[in-house]
Amino acid sequence: MKQVLILNITRMGDLVQMGPLLARLQEEWPGVAVDLVVDRRFAPVASMLKGLRNVVSFDFHELIDSSRAAVKDVVSLFQEVAGWARPLAEQKYDRLINLTFNRPSAFLASYIGAPDIRGGRSAWDGGIVIDNAWMAYFTDIHRFRRINRFNLVDVYALGGSRAGAFAPLQLTVTQEAQEWARGFLASEQETPAQWIAVQAGASDVMKAWRPRSFGSTLARVSERWRGGIVFIGAGSERETVAQAIQAYRSAGGRNSFLNATGQTSLEQLAGLLAECRLLLTNDTGPMHVAVAVQTPVIDLSVGHVDFQETGPYGPGHWVLQPELDCAPCGFEQVCAHNSCKDRFLPDHVAELILYALGGGPFPSGVSTFRIYESGVDEDQLGTFRLRAGREPASTAWYAAFWRRYWYESFTGLQSHVPMPDGPAPDAEDAIRRLAAMQPRLDALCKRAEDIVRTACRTPIATGVLASLQREQVLERECTVRMGMESLATAPVTTEFMRTLHNDNVQGIDRLARHHAKAYRRWQMQLTDIYRRLSGVHSMSWGKQLRIVAGTSALAV
Repeated sequence: MKQVLILNITRMGDLVQMGPLLARLQEEWPGVAVDLVVDRRFAPVASMLKGLRNVVSFDFHELIDSSRAAVKDVVSLFQEVAGWARPLAEQKYDRLINLTFNRPSAFLASYIGAPDIRGGRSAWDGGIVIDNAWMAYFTDIHRFRRINRFNLVDVYALGGSRAGAFAPLQLTVTQEAQEWARGFLASEQETPAQWIAVQAGASDVMKAWRPRSFGSTLARVSERWRGGIVFIGAGSERETVAQAIQAYRSAGGRNSFLNATGQTSLEQLAGLLAECRLLLTNDTGPMHVAVAVQTPVIDLSVGHVDFQETGPYGPGHWVLQPELDCAPCGFEQVCAHNSCKDRFLPDHVAELILYALGGGPFPSGVSTFRIYESGVDEDQLGTFRLRAGREPASTAWYAAFWRRYWYESFTGLQSHVPMPDGPAPDAEDAIRRLAAMQPRLDALCKRAEDIVRTACRTPIATGVLASLQREQVLERECTVRMGMESLATAPVTTEFMRTLHNDNVQGIDRLARHHAKAYRRWQMQLTDIYRRLSGVHSMSWGKQLRIVAGTSALAV
């Protein structure tokens, strides 16, 4: 019997999003035994997942706190973790899937070990190395996230296993949790026949819509829908929920409501969401719980949240995204205006809620944000289809292009997702750029081979080697800068830079070979992209360059 160990330590939502991975592993290896390592706080969520043999918990947050505060010395901390993990190492897993992208989890993955490790593991020098193409892609997304079209759910499933049939998120709601939820909702004197849940808070205020906007929206819904509203959230979100309730009352909200903020266990939260017709929410862990208990979601995607990565997975959900050039913003960015939170108009959001509840037409006149409907695409992956608003033409075209490119590149399978219509909006500029980059790539590849030959000689001509490396760095910086300036080349340029530094090798000669291989792959990818963009499938680069000889070279 095959055995798999999954490390998924940091967030509740990440655990819920593992459902398709677990289904795909059973499809790949029928009867596979899958164990999960999880932080102790999230063990209750893991217990609701289907397809696990054992859930192994550890108080990783306490471990990190002890390390930072120097409560225990490094040797003691290592001995504590090593003693706990030793039985896992002795289990002799066939595959280890590390879904936590940090150095401690990489160390743990290497300590436990497996013939097939997917995700981060420790490099020989203590850094992190990532071998699996899908897992490595996930670390690259932040550099070109506006044209990424792979949900984290699918990255987990494809990286941890392989392509296969669509599988939804799934959590098992216990009878006890179901009974608690029904009793809680029945505590209202006149119990409404239907309920909607509202998550007004979030773990990060950057990704939360304004509380007063929640209140105003719900008041408008109450004018045309007679049901109950139940507010959910962690205890730390009580003040946020109180502000939403005050705004609801001030705007004349008519429907009865209950406040479950800080009153539910994770199992009870799942039971409560399963009893609701809909969840209106920021991008949060409870959003994924709602999806996994088959409750439709309306996701308000603001701040640094990109719903293409972490939005509600599978059919039946709705996402709102501000129509702003800066949306979504970067993870480390400090926003001076937060204007994305003012793009969602309560009237329009209320109309979408009523439409999702079957009580009104689809919103019209939407101009300050986009509405997407979730679904499943032709490759059996999660997708979002634009239903209202506009996307920049170049973003839409390249998003479709790279969606096909990476799927085919990483799986070796033909994608059934259609190619984007017509040529790229910037096709002429993209082709000129690719043609201008090619002589530089030729020179970089040639110099990389020279470095390999020099590094393999005994004794090493250190002066010659240093000179070649200086020349290589200067030329590479210019070429990378060119590559990052266009949607036609930025994704593979990002992959090249990550591959270059993902160098788990010892010795100057091996490092030189690793770099040379990275340069050759980058050149091959750019050649392939040129052919795809230009429609030329069997032409030498020399002839390609003659075709564009009449165009000016790009300035660097």
